[in-house]
Amino acid sequence: MALIALNDSKYDQRFTGQKEAVKDALEAANAAVRKAEMAAERRFEGVNEFRNTLADQQRTLIPRAEVEVLVSGLNKEIEGLKVRIAAAEQQKQGGKDLWVWLIAAVGLIATLLAIASRFLPLTH
Repeated sequence: MALIALNDSKYDQRFTGQKEAVKDALEAANAAVRKAEMAAERRFEGVNEFRNTLADQQRTLIPRAEVEVLVSGLNKEIEGLKVRIAAAEQQKQGGKDLWVWLIAAVGLIATLLAIASRFLPLTH
């Protein structure tokens, strides 16, 4: 009986040790799981923040097609302004040419009058 009691005592000690080891292992595993869950939560928060940033960009940035339409309209307007500026410069140059011709004509008339007065006597 003493041998059986001794063996029971050894088994009880062994099972108690195993229970403690399993309990410690479960606690360590639970701690690891909590840590992993917290890390995953932080990653998901980062992913959600990135998604929110992309959603904000999608709301606030102008679509490419719309930009192309705007740029095309601006290019047409610029071309129209170039044509108007070129026409104004031609008109301005034409006005300058008119003044040159008028001054030349006045000079020619003055020269002809000077020549005529030199060679033709004035009658009074």
